[in-house]
Order: sequence, then C-alpha cells, then structure tokens
Amino acid sequence: MERRRLKFDDWREQYKRKLVSAEEAAQVIKSGDNIFIPSVYWGNVAHAIAARHEELRDVRIEIQAPLFDPGWLSPGMEESFKVMVRIFLGPTGREAHDEGQVSFLPYTNSTWFKIYSDDRPSKQEIDVALFDVSPPDENGFVTFGGQVWERRNYSRRAKTVIAEVDENLIRSHGDTFLHVSEIDYLVDSTVPPLPEGDVNLLVNLISPEKQERARKAITMANPKALIRFVEAIDDLDQQRLELLLGLDDPDEASKKIAEHLKTILRDRDTIQLGIGTPSKYLIELGVFDHLNDLSIFSEMACPGMGFLVKRGIATGRYATLHPGKAVFAALTGMRREEVLWAHDNPLIEQYSADYVVNISNISKNKNMVSINNAVQVDLTGQITCESQFGPRLINGPGGQIEFHIGAFFAPGGRAVTLLRSTWGDGAVSNIVPFMDQGSLVSIPRVYADFVVTDWGVAELLGKTHRERAQELIKVAHPDFRPELEIAARLKRRGLLTRAFVINIFSLALG
Repeated sequence: MERRRLKFDDWREQYKRKLVSAEEAAQVIKSGDNIFIPSVYWGNVAHAIAARHEELRDVRIEIQAPLFDPGWLSPGMEESFKVMVRIFLGPTGREAHDEGQVSFLPYTNSTWFKIYSDDRPSKQEIDVALFDVSPPDENGFVTFGGQVWERRNYSRRAKTVIAEVDENLIRSHGDTFLHVSEIDYLVDSTVPPLPEGDVNLLVNLISPEKQERARKAITMANPKALIRFVEAIDDLDQQRLELLLGLDDPDEASKKIAEHLKTILRDRDTIQLGIGTPSKYLIELGVFDHLNDLSIFSEMACPGMGFLVKRGIATGRYATLHPGKAVFAALTGMRREEVLWAHDNPLIEQYSADYVVNISNISKNKNMVSINNAVQVDLTGQITCESQFGPRLINGPGGQIEFHIGAFFAPGGRAVTLLRSTWGDGAVSNIVPFMDQGSLVSIPRVYADFVVTDWGVAELLGKTHRERAQELIKVAHPDFRPELEIAARLKRRGLLTRAFVINIFSLALG
C-alpha cells in the first residue's frame, strides 16, 4: 500500500476535519472488512461497530488478548463478526475460546506481518486499524502511549486508520510517533474520572484489608478501563478484580521461586520478564536488588520494572542494543505510577513488537536472561506455556518462544523457565513423565535451559534425557518424586504407558 503523505503545515486544520464521533467512525466499516485491534485497547469505537451487527456481515475482527467484549462475542453475532485472537488469549479470550466464539491464530511477534507483506496467494489486507493514541504535540505528533506493540506497523499497512485520542495516555519515546496526517479518522475518547459511587462499587468488591490500596489504584487508573470493570461488575469476583488492579499477592511458592532465581542472575545481565505468575512478583520480592548495571530488553513489564531504572539498578550502561535505555514493546504490567514516571522520559523507549520480540535482535544482547512461566515440563525438558491436561488452550505463546530461544542463543545468555511444582492445591504435579495427549509444546527440549521451581533449580543444558529427568525430579514436589522416579526408569526401558502413569499418580494421591 502507498504510504500517506505527511503534511505538517496545517495539522490543526486536519485534526478538526478528521475529528468524528465513535458512531461516525464505525460507519467506515463495510461487510467483509478485516479490522485489526491491538493489545490493551479500551476504546469506544468497538462498541459502535458491534452496534451495527444487524447491517454488517462477515466482518473479520483480529485482536490480541481482548480485555472486554463490546458485543461481538455474544451468541447470535456469528454471521456479522468472525473474531480471531492472535498469539495470546487472556481471560476474556480464553472463556470465548472455550465456548467456541473465537478462533486462535498461532504465530509469533517477529512473523506478525509476514502474511500481509509476502507476495503469496494467501496474502491478506488490513482494511481498518483501530487503536488509541495520546493527544498531539505542538507539531501534530501523537504517540501510542504505553503500548506500541503492533500499532506502528498496523498504521503503516492499513487502508484506513481510526485513532481514538485519550488524554490519559502518556507521551512515550522510541518508535512511538504518528503524525495527524497519517490518520484518517480521529475520535475523542477521553472520559472523566470515575464517579465516587462507581469507585465505591469496585472498592467494596475487594477484601477489607486491601481496600485502601484498591482506592489508590482506582484513583490512578485510566478511567476507560474502570468503566469496563463497572460494566462487567456482575461477572467480576474479588479475585479477578484484585488481579486487574494489581492487588494480588505472591504465594509461598512464588517467594521460594524468587529466592532460587537469585542464584542464576549476575551483574550486567540484560533481562526480560513475562507478565504472568510467578514472574510478575519477582521485582517487588527483591530478586534484583543485589545486582548492578542491569539492562532491560523486554516485551512487557512487571510491577516495579520501571522503577528498576529510577532506582539505578537498571542503568543500561552495558547494553548491547540501545545503551542507556530500557527497551520495551509495551509498558503493560507496570504500576500506574511507573507509567506516569515514564511519561516523556528519554530513559524508557518503546519499539514495535516485531523488533523487540525478535530472536535475531534478542540474541545480540550479551548476557540476555529471559524469565518466563510455564504450565508443565516433562522429564525430557519439553515445556508448555499454552495448554494443560491436553489440548485446552489457556493463553498462547505470547513472546515467550522468541525470548527463550533468543536468550538461549545469546552470548552468556540464560533461558529461565519458572514453574510452580504443583497445581490445584498440590493435587497435581506440574513436572510430568510426558505431556498429555494433545498438549502444545511451546519450547522444544533442545532449547530447554534452566527450570526454577519452589524446590530448586534444574539446569538442563548439556544433559542427557536420563540426567534431565534426575535434575527435574530433584526440583519436583517431594510428594511426587517417587512416582516420577518409577516413571523415569520405566520410560528408559520403553515400558512406560500413559495408563500406567495415571495409575501410579492416582495411587500417590490416595
């Protein structure tokens, strides 16, 4: 597609001409269009598009980790909207996938746009890109706030760009700028702070000992997100809301994993952290407090990650790429006060996900350490972060595959997998003889490196299948070690069957 021509001299007039309501912007959509919505989108235009369901047919919606349902996930919408979730499901996407309301697109960040760029029969078009931006500066440039990810490349490839302007978004540094002349329609989607009654409604869902923290988190949060929480209040329980507000606390297993992880880390490491559990707790558990001159090259963030820079722990002084900068594809996962500190801060830069979450670039970083979470690991070192108990999709690979392999290839790099030893109040071992039938292997065993559980560190690189099994059994929960040892011996002799594994684990549980 031919790129839009930049026109800097009359950008204020352009802004006025392009400013429309959400309903007017939604009128752009035609039956058969492909609409692309980025990660962490809280906007209003999606609702206006869903409201046109009676007049639209076969509109393809491609989105990552949807945060809310504007209506097109409801029963009866199937003829109007074909919703596809890419790379990562998230809780809303997981529920919709379980119910068959969405399909999953399995690809990686660095190959995100291959289907739109390569000249092949299956090449696809981006008809409409929909995302939110910060207000323009004095030269007419908006930014993507705390979320770049795929927005930059969508804006360059889409036939039509709809941008929702939100005054609550920060101005960010890096490859985050977009000029008003590159946008076709602008929608003012800024909303006022949440009314006190709605604030109290949310606070009262939280456990009493956390309500003061909840009120502070709600006061600082983007009002658009809070409105979605209020809209879904009937489906929100205490645990889900505490998770959304960042009020969940680490359990004992997470604390033990954090202590074991410290033994792997070194001064001058370049780090990447996944946003899941238990990695999200690591920084505030003090895992990095004893280190110096860290660098950050990460897809997302975790609570405290921005303040590793502020505290002088992550200086980027020895970074291979972007020295002196902390590099992200998005600031998702940071606490709101950290995001506000990143506003117009040259120490924090964001770049497109296909640049940051790219094996080639990740592997250039000396002493690159990827730290991500897993659901299960088998005794040969196969790792899944996507499914459990067979083919049920829990999330998707996100950026884990690329960061794991990139760190594995990096000079001095370490690919670390965090794994709670058990699941379901200790009823099930997450270290298993082999994956259940239909499980999705995210990381092949040939790239397995460090596995850290609440019982220790297993180092798998350079070890045989037998040695790997021994390493992993040592860090499994003690209740399951005898059965794993029996399974490992039988597996070596070719006598292990799935039925046998089920029987011995059932006996172990009484």
